[in-house]
Amino acid sequence: MQNNNGKQVEIGKSLQEARIAKDMSIDDIQKITKIQKHYLEAIEQGNFEELPGEFYVRAFIKQFADTVGIDGIELLNEHDESLPDTQSEEYAEKVSKDDVNKKVARRSKVERKSSFRKLLPTFGIIVAILVVVFGVWAVVVHTNNSSQTSISSSSVSVTGSSESSSSSSKKANKSKDDQANETKVKEVSTTKYEVTGQKTNKITLEASARAWSSITADNKSLFQGIQNSGEKKTVEVPENTSSVVISLGNVKGSMIKINGTTVKLDEKIPLTTQITFTFKK
Repeated sequence: MQNNNGKQVEIGKSLQEARIAKDMSIDDIQKITKIQKHYLEAIEQGNFEELPGEFYVRAFIKQFADTVGIDGIELLNEHDESLPDTQSEEYAEKVSKDDVNKKVARRSKVERKSSFRKLLPTFGIIVAILVVVFGVWAVVVHTNNSSQTSISSSSVSVTGSSESSSSSSKKANKSKDDQANETKVKEVSTTKYEVTGQKTNKITLEASARAWSSITADNKSLFQGIQNSGEKKTVEVPENTSSVVISLGNVKGSMIKINGTTVKLDEKIPLTTQITFTFKK
């Protein structure tokens, strides 16, 4: 580098004054320009020999100047003769290497973008296929679930209908049987009754007070004895029995039921009496 120390100091002083006027520190300049702090201090002191090489002098000065508000090109032109030749072999070699590296980096970046753009359609197709497959799968699952639910509902409905029909049929048959076999007790006189509706019959005596009673079917004794309050006595009337005679020792304390049907006794009958039931099919 030529000995132009006076000019270098002048340049450094100009940059320092501009920096101070901007109220900026060396650290501020370093953050903006990315130039190491000791290089910036060397420039302000006019010690350009401290810079890493002649080709860096002009570049660092221009960056420094532009940062502190001085026209870097104008400053370089003004002190052109005092600054190293930018076309030295060192500078040219460095610029050449930098250009090559920049071109390689740029080409690599372009190639990466190109590759990515080429892959975009393929990626889009894959995504579309996945979406379609997922959609088909969802439809199939929904359809299967709906079918199973429908079948299950139909089964339940059919079963329910069948059970309902069967239940209705049973109820209808039972109702008919009940109507056909319903016990009817008809009062003929105060002590005589006519019973119809059942082939086989049961007679129950319930005591609400202590009472003696007896049951005779076609002159055959089925029961006789004393009942205390709350006691019940049920006897089966033999099939084809034509008449049953019940003797009550306490009419007011006794209740007669034939096949669960309560016989309404006449209030005028004596406390002790005999009641005759004639059975007809």
